Amino acid sequence: MWKNGFAALSGVLLVFLVPCALGNTYPAFVGLNFMYRLDREIYTMTLRPDNTGAVDPIVYTPTLKGYPGLPPWLHFIQRNSTTDGFLYGTPTKDDLGPVDIEIVAFNKNTFETNTTTITILVQDRDPLPFQVQFMVENKNVEEFFYGDTRTRFLRAVRRVWQQNRGDLFITKVVSALDMGHRNPLPLPELYEGVYIHVGSERGYSAELQQASGQVAVCAINPGIQPDVSIDSSIRNFDINWCMFQLFSPQEPTTPAPVAAGDGVLGGAYTPRELTDTGRDFTVDFILIIIIPCIILIVLLLLLTYIMCGRRQGVQKRDQATPAIQLTHHASIREASKELRDLSQKRDIKPRSTLPMFNAANPRRGDEGADSPYTPLTRAPQEPADDNPPAPPPYRLPPDFPNQEESSFINSPPRDNSRSNTSQPGGSGNASPSLQRRPPPFMRSGEQIQGRNQPGDRGKPGVREYTT
Repeated sequence: MWKNGFAALSGVLLVFLVPCALGNTYPAFVGLNFMYRLDREIYTMTLRPDNTGAVDPIVYTPTLKGYPGLPPWLHFIQRNSTTDGFLYGTPTKDDLGPVDIEIVAFNKNTFETNTTTITILVQDRDPLPFQVQFMVENKNVEEFFYGDTRTRFLRAVRRVWQQNRGDLFITKVVSALDMGHRNPLPLPELYEGVYIHVGSERGYSAELQQASGQVAVCAINPGIQPDVSIDSSIRNFDINWCMFQLFSPQEPTTPAPVAAGDGVLGGAYTPRELTDTGRDFTVDFILIIIIPCIILIVLLLLLTYIMCGRRQGVQKRDQATPAIQLTHHASIREASKELRDLSQKRDIKPRSTLPMFNAANPRRGDEGADSPYTPLTRAPQEPADDNPPAPPPYRLPPDFPNQEESSFINSPPRDNSRSNTSQPGGSGNASPSLQRRPPPFMRSGEQIQGRNQPGDRGKPGVREYTT
């Protein structure tokens, strides 16, 4: 318990008392790399730790005091909530003066927060005239700042450059992602890469100049790594020698005013100045509203004349059309109307089942005598009576015993004829009363003429049959 209280008190002293004694101000120089480490161990002591014993995840949010972000020259990186954060960047002459940075630490387990404000005092300094660019592929930005990695890298470059300890400085550290490189896959053996600029006031060594000539082959074959003589001197760092470069920084100059051009094809684009005077929209109104409306009205009038003014009319069309064709079309129209009527009223008898012509009235009842149309179907006749009168009585024809009947129907049977010849007093001809009379439609005209008339009813020899 005493140990925990002493550790908490020590953290409070480190965070509050020591910065207050030093003024909580950190110097930065123009043209040199600045780095400030946010140590999570110190903030873990100030924030209430988790009693489970697990690592407290702490997230830092640094911002310019009174603003939501950082200055343009200052960058912040924290790989995850269990690692330290780093503020780094290279100020320019435009950033001279104090810069107040507010850092908010948040413990994700206990939800405790702590706010710390540091001041970065940017001081002026002449830029180093001789600088070298290295691209380290097996390091990330936070790994380069952590521990003694920077010291070991400067020691290796000092051997190649042949410089003293206080003559070599790191001027710039930039992530490869900020230089346009692709984001690697989240695998342990893959890194983002770091661009590191090292500068000095003394000139380049012969080894650096020789290496600059050896990397010229990358301009011809970009995918091939050249063999550089100083590669073995910089150990534990995988250098991409195609990105190796010797350069001298130049003082930023105010750019000359660019003449107005036509944009992409004719120089730089110069936007129009903003003015308070109103814009005249008369021409735009005429081009957008008036002219299209005039064109629309003209087209509407032309279409109206074509559709309505050039029509022949029904009477003129009927006069030029043959009568049989008009009759045919009228019949089709009438049949269509009949089908529509039948679909609405099922109790109507269709005209197609009625007689074709009516003897009493050969025309339709609803058409005048002077109608030019001649319908194909006539008006229907009067429907037949459901109880028709009984037909007249059927009369048999009279007997004609004296006339010779030679029909095969009147011939007696063979057996009967033989029996008649054997009887006494019999003759060869059969008796007229035994002969069968033929029906009226099989008699000759003479026999038909001699049949009974309607006035002979009641006379002897006339038989009547009624149904």
